[in-house]
Amino acid sequence: MTSTPDSDSSPRLLPVSRRVHRRGKDLERFLNLWRLALAGSLAAASAVGGSAGGAAHLDGALAAGMLGLILLGGLALQLYLAWAPWDPRVALWAVGFDFIAVTSYLLGCVVADRAIVAVNSQPFFLYYFFIVISAGLRSDPLVSRAVRWSVPAGYAFVVFMAVAWRHVETAPRPDPVLGAFSWDLQVARLVVLVVVSMIVNYDVGLVASDRAEARTDPLTGAFNRRFLEEFVSREISRSRRARHPLSVLMIDLDGFKVFNDRFGHLEGDRMLAAVAAALRHAVRTTDIVARYGGDEFVVVLPNSAGEAARRVARELGRTVPPPVTLSIGIGCLSEGIQTPSQLFAVADAALLRAKQAGGGINLE
Repeated sequence: MTSTPDSDSSPRLLPVSRRVHRRGKDLERFLNLWRLALAGSLAAASAVGGSAGGAAHLDGALAAGMLGLILLGGLALQLYLAWAPWDPRVALWAVGFDFIAVTSYLLGCVVADRAIVAVNSQPFFLYYFFIVISAGLRSDPLVSRAVRWSVPAGYAFVVFMAVAWRHVETAPRPDPVLGAFSWDLQVARLVVLVVVSMIVNYDVGLVASDRAEARTDPLTGAFNRRFLEEFVSREISRSRRARHPLSVLMIDLDGFKVFNDRFGHLEGDRMLAAVAAALRHAVRTTDIVARYGGDEFVVVLPNSAGEAARRVARELGRTVPPPVTLSIGIGCLSEGIQTPSQLFAVADAALLRAKQAGGGINLE
């Protein structure tokens, strides 16, 4: 059977926008299945222990309520991922939900005067490890940084409340299931959480560095075409949802071939790098500059309509080092444009007209 570009039988054949959405959704579905499995296993253990009269280590109704909330949240997330478009912020929301749920349960045990459950419960402490590991699998620097500080701090606050408020360390006799409070155990848990969180954060940083290199053009330091297509695909979806304008500038260096022939390819490479640096310094932090190919660059201007894009194009034309000048075509998102290639085609047609007119700026 032959795979079509829109089929799911060969992910490499999917358009860029669908590949980006599919990766994020598939990973979040995978992690959510583990969330459901972990919460379901703890709920089953609680039910079995409760029927045998030994559910004290999960604090009975409080644990059942929290596990039920986690299961309902996991099911709601699974339905959301099945029907709604992918949003990268879902990963941060999911991690926040997990952290708030487990920390609230442990603090609830302290409030309910079951502080020994809060500090000695193995299952709910291991749930912290699920949060840390899932953050590492997502490879999102923002999520990993949030987990790096919040998870150890959350557990340290639970221990502090159990000691300072309930004086769990001075209990007259150990709990029949969970035993007695031990500073050695609590310090070891905190050290392990800190070390594992830091390792995960460091690994995510390395992955982010590798990704940055993979999406950057090595000669000019601008973004490469692959990242450009993924970024524009996301911006088209975001702009349509928020009803915001989106413009791209297709830029060509006038006379670059003559410059290369006169000064050599090494100087030509230096000129390309200088032009890319000038473009990057002249645009906003929310805009991106990418090398489209050869001596062509693309500048993406989110939240910018045609006239604003024209003003930016004029400013860019004054920033490049002589003797190079720029021809610029402007393409704006409209109802008939659905993909990055269509938007680039509009800007490229405008660029062609600008060059035929002797250079300068042309707005489409």
